[in-house]
Amino acid sequence: MTSWLLLDFDNCQMATEHLAVPSLIKRFNELYEKQIDHPLSFEEFKQHFHGQARETLCANLSKHFGITVDYPTLYDAREWRIMQMLQETGVEMAPHLLETLELLQAQGYKFAFVSNNPIQRGLASMRYATNGQGDRLARLFGTAFFEAGDVQKPQPEVYLRAMAQLGTSPQRCVAVEDSPTGVSAAVGAALTTFGFLGFADDSQETAKKLMEKGATACFQSWRDLPSLLHLP
Repeated sequence: MTSWLLLDFDNCQMATEHLAVPSLIKRFNELYEKQIDHPLSFEEFKQHFHGQARETLCANLSKHFGITVDYPTLYDAREWRIMQMLQETGVEMAPHLLETLELLQAQGYKFAFVSNNPIQRGLASMRYATNGQGDRLARLFGTAFFEAGDVQKPQPEVYLRAMAQLGTSPQRCVAVEDSPTGVSAAVGAALTTFGFLGFADDSQETAKKLMEKGATACFQSWRDLPSLLHLP
């Protein structure tokens, strides 16, 4: 019986958030500076909006600041700008990710990419991986790439759709997420969910938040995952 690992991408597999989030914050502040009583900071974003994206993020920014944040305006040409930035800076891959996934693959696991953000951003990040191993990572997923689209995490739909497309069930899957938003989505889809802390600014505080949302356990290094899955 095939077991699946359903993996979030941003800050689980590659360190994209410290590149993508500041650019979004900068554009938000430029667009809405006359309507908000203080600029949105990175710390405030991490506290209130970690793991959110696109329409869901715009709706929650609107509530938080008491304004109307227009999704097409805030996200205009965003993916093209991000891909240019990724090419310029390169993207760090999580240490020990590849060898761990390949070990699990040898044990019979398959992998699916499940993200709030567009698949093209994930592939661009792999293309510009600083260790030059992005193609190797992409091959592990085969054709199992899923993005949330119109119904974003913390809603569980992206996980439910992924499992339906893969012909599998929650009993045969495990999810890995790095944010409360992502954990909420995976747990809402009845998945055993582990929290990855490798790129967290404050591992202890992040672990607390992830466990509060229903994570079964948290891990700092990808090398720790096999033991959580009860593998040798």
